[in-house]
Amino acid sequence: MWNKISHHISNRLAVLLTLLTLVILSINATIVFNRTYQDDLFQSRHNVTQLVGAVANTAAISVYVRDTVLASEVVDGLSASDLISAVALRANSETISEQGSFIDGKKNDWIHFPLYAPFDKDELTGELIVQANDELIASYANKAALQYVMFMAIHSLILIMAVVLLLNYQLVRVIRKIASSLHDITPGSNQRIQVETRHKNDEIGMLASDINQLLTSVETTLTRERTLREEVENLERRFRSIFEQASGGIALLDQNSFLKVHNPSFATMLGDERMQRLTSTERESLAAIIESETNAIQNAITQALNEDGPISLDIKLGDETETCWVHCLIAKMQDDSNNAPLLQIIMQDVSERRFREQSFQVQAELDPLTGLFNRRAGKAKIQQLLDDAVGTSEHYALLMLDLDNFKPVNDNFGHDAGDRVLMRLAEELRNTVRSGDVVIRWGGDEFLVFIKQINYTLEVGQIAEKLLKVIQRPIPLDNQNNAQIGVSIGVAIFPDHGFDLELLTQRADQAMYQVKLTSKDGYAFYNDVISEKE
Repeated sequence: MWNKISHHISNRLAVLLTLLTLVILSINATIVFNRTYQDDLFQSRHNVTQLVGAVANTAAISVYVRDTVLASEVVDGLSASDLISAVALRANSETISEQGSFIDGKKNDWIHFPLYAPFDKDELTGELIVQANDELIASYANKAALQYVMFMAIHSLILIMAVVLLLNYQLVRVIRKIASSLHDITPGSNQRIQVETRHKNDEIGMLASDINQLLTSVETTLTRERTLREEVENLERRFRSIFEQASGGIALLDQNSFLKVHNPSFATMLGDERMQRLTSTERESLAAIIESETNAIQNAITQALNEDGPISLDIKLGDETETCWVHCLIAKMQDDSNNAPLLQIIMQDVSERRFREQSFQVQAELDPLTGLFNRRAGKAKIQQLLDDAVGTSEHYALLMLDLDNFKPVNDNFGHDAGDRVLMRLAEELRNTVRSGDVVIRWGGDEFLVFIKQINYTLEVGQIAEKLLKVIQRPIPLDNQNNAQIGVSIGVAIFPDHGFDLELLTQRADQAMYQVKLTSKDGYAFYNDVISEKE
């Protein structure tokens, strides 16, 4: 019940004012009742005294002359008053007349009036004893006090009701109206609270004005926040679109390279099988799923966590059917929450660039006419093999080939014919040696073959014989003419004839020229040349 009443200010105010008034009224009523009671009691006794005083002279005469008839009239007259319960007229110790019954237990309440002689005011002739009707006097006093208290209570209740009604009309009703208006206002709209003109300059008007200012501030704030939210949403959509549609793979990793977020291109680059391993219940790290690049990725992640700038590396992704190269940028991301940093990884497919670079590298290493290694690339290849062979028991053979009878082809049939002959011979050389051997166009009509062999006395000689045979085969130039080419071959053995490429080339060249000077269309080892000179 109290909960329902307490929902309204007017009800609470009325209850509180009533309780406060009752408390004050109780205190005041007690004080007023006691004061009124005592005043009425005193006034009644005073009236008794005045009444006795009015007949005091007559009573003194009746006592002085011992006139019992007059004394009886005086006593009867006094006892006729409701305020007096007993009256006695005495001359010294003799009772001349008495009316009513004196109560011995209330002797202290008896009123004694001395009587003096009419002609001598100093001569005491008797006394008039009066016992006031205390019960009646108290009853009158109590009734008068109660009436006064009731009047105060009614007056207070009327005042409370008037105050409550005035407060309800002047304050509560207006506040309720303002609250209702505020309840109907949509936050952020241009609606405002309207108050009556009479409240324009008072506290109600100030309250409404402050609320309107607050509503204006809310409207401004909401408008600004709405605009900012729209901008943020637009930016978020744009960034989401960029993230989702980016051609490069974008992902967030934790410090252990476990996947947190990724875009579709990232999944496409890695493939279904790797993504399944990254996102399954028993997920694996990015470094773990790219087995061939595990160490490189883990080192790059460690470096990125310890440095401020991005770390870049190329990793090779491949399967049984296709190989691709991906350029990765790995950078640390740290927000304001002091959580563990994340790693941002951006992947870009650079397969075409890598293949193009490889193609450029191959083109830079190959002779454009024959497709064999050119002199620079061939020397680097051979030098690498020689460096790897130092300290081992491996043997290599370096064969220097110089074509015989090639110049007449250029002179008689033109350089195009000569080019066709060189291309045909280059193909024959590639097909004759093993895949691990190196064939170089050393320059013009000179070739160099570098082979790995076990028993060079037998194996190298066999290879040289094969090269002689394939080169000596007729090469068609047109429908009517063939080119008949020979070759002189000089052979130097690593490490028997030298440990470095320059010395081996020089000694193979010496052996080759010895063949040219003697017979042509043959081969010779460097040690054979030395033996002949000796």
